[in-house]
Amino acid sequence: MLKFLVFENGRPAKDLTIRNAYLLGADGNAIWGEIEFDRGMILCRKRETGVAALALQRRVGDCGELTVQTCILPEREEPYLLDMELARHRLMLLYNKLEDWGMFDLPDDHPVLQRFNVARKLFISALSCAAENPVEADRLGRDALVAAVDGSEELALAHAEALLNRRKATGSLPARTMGCGVDLNQTHERIRGGLGVNFDFLRLPIPWRALAPAEGDYRWALLDNWVEWARVNQLPIIAGPIVSFEPNALPDWIYIWEDEYEQIRDLLYEHIERVVTRYRNAISAWDVVAGLHVNNHLSFSFDQLLDLTRMATMLVKKTAPTSQVLVEIRQPFGEYYARNPRSIPPMMYVDLLIQGAVQVDGFVLKVLMGQPLNGQYVRDLMQISHLLDHFAGLEIPLHLVIGVPSYPVPETMMTDDEPDQPIDPNCGFWRRPWSLQVQSHWLEAMFQIGLSKPFVASVAWQDIIDHPQVDLPGVGLVTDELQPKAAFSRLIGFRRSLTAVPRTMAQEESTINIQPPAPPASADPG
Repeated sequence: MLKFLVFENGRPAKDLTIRNAYLLGADGNAIWGEIEFDRGMILCRKRETGVAALALQRRVGDCGELTVQTCILPEREEPYLLDMELARHRLMLLYNKLEDWGMFDLPDDHPVLQRFNVARKLFISALSCAAENPVEADRLGRDALVAAVDGSEELALAHAEALLNRRKATGSLPARTMGCGVDLNQTHERIRGGLGVNFDFLRLPIPWRALAPAEGDYRWALLDNWVEWARVNQLPIIAGPIVSFEPNALPDWIYIWEDEYEQIRDLLYEHIERVVTRYRNAISAWDVVAGLHVNNHLSFSFDQLLDLTRMATMLVKKTAPTSQVLVEIRQPFGEYYARNPRSIPPMMYVDLLIQGAVQVDGFVLKVLMGQPLNGQYVRDLMQISHLLDHFAGLEIPLHLVIGVPSYPVPETMMTDDEPDQPIDPNCGFWRRPWSLQVQSHWLEAMFQIGLSKPFVASVAWQDIIDHPQVDLPGVGLVTDELQPKAAFSRLIGFRRSLTAVPRTMAQEESTINIQPPAPPASADPG
C-alpha cells in the first residue's frame, strides 16, 4: 500500500475531497487501485505489488488547480509527504525537458532557470527536514511544486516560441494549419463568413445518431448543405468521426445488437460505406473512428476493438483512395484504463495500430478540458506539451483538436457520463477560474505549442459557436448571440503572426541549433 500524508494549516488534514485520482504503473499506464482519504492520509491499495505513482487534482498556488502526479514510488510502511512527492516529479520532468529540448544554455536570468533554481532549493530544504519536521517539509514541498509547475510552463512556452519561429523562418508550416469545428444546425451566414475568412479548414461532424435516427432512414440535408458550402468557398474538410461509441453519437436502435459483435460490425461497415461513398469527392480527410480504445459503452474485447479499427480504415481507403484516413485518440492521458480493464491505454492503442500495419495517414488527438468528465480534468501546458512529444517518433502526422470553456461550466449543464456517481463540479482550472480572458490566453498558448511541433500537421478549435448540443459548454469562439469572444480576436491575431518571420530567425534559418529565445510572455493570464 502507498500512503501519503496531507497537511492543512500545519496539521494533518481532517477532510479532503479526492478528485481525478488514479494510480500509474512503471510503464506510465493507469492501473486499478482503490484510493481513499483517512485521518490525514491518502491510502492507495493496488491490485498488484510493485512500484506505482499517484495522480490527483491538487491546488498549485497561482498556477491553478491541476491534475499532477508523483514519481514512481515503492511501497513502504512510512507514509510519503504528498506535496513533496508531487514536487519531486515535476522537478524531474522539468530537468528532463531542459535536457531533451537542449535548453540548458538559457541565460541565468531567464524565468525558466530562475523558477527551476528556486524550486530545487526549496525541495532540497524540504528533504533535509522531512524526518524531523514533516509539517515544515510539507510547506516547502508545496512551494517547490508551485515554482516547478510555473517554471515548466515557462519552459513549454519558450521551447514552443523557438520552434515556431524556426518553422516560420524555414517555411515548414503546412499550408492548412488552423481549423475549427462546427455544429450542423448552425448555418448562420455570419458564422460561415467568419469560418471562411479566418480558418484554413473545417472540421465537420458526422453524428450517426442524427444522420440515421432510425435504421436505414438517412437524413442528409444538413450535411449536404455544409459540404456544398465548403466546396463553393474552397474550404477543405476533415469529416468525422464516422464512428464513435459515445452515447451522444450512437443511434438508439444500435443497442438492440449491443451484445452481438458480428452484427454491430456489419452495421458499421454498411454505415461507413454509405457515408464515404456519398462524399468521397468532397472530403479531403476522414476522421474514421474516435475513442474506440476507451470502449466506454459497448463491451467489446481487446481484439474486437482492433478489428473494428482495421476494418473501418481499410474500407475508407478502398472507397476514397485519394483521401487521408485518420484515427482519433480521446482521453489521451488514459485515466479511464484504471477503471475499465476492457479498454486500451492511448499510446498502446497507437502502437498496436502501427505494428498491425493498419493504414493510417495521421492521428487526431482531442484535448478538451474544463468539465468534470473523464478526460476533461485540467492539466498544465507542460503536461500537454510532454504528451504531444510521445508522438514525435512515430513519423505519422498529428492533428490536434483543443478546447476549454469561457466560463466555469454550471452543474446544470454538465453531462453525466457516470449516472451512478454524483456530479462534483470541481474539475480544476488553469491559472484562474475559466473566463473569456483565461480562455483566450489558453488558446494562444496551445496553438503556439501545437504548431511548434514539427510532427503536428494542424490544430483545430473544438467549436466555432456555443450551441445546445456542444460537447463542452462555453467552448465556442462566438456566443450563441453571435458575439465574438476574446479568444476569437486572439486567434485571428495569432494566425496573422504566422506569416511574420522574425528577422533574426530568418537570417539564421540555415543554422542547426536553435538560439535561446527571448523571455516568453508569462503563462499567467491575469
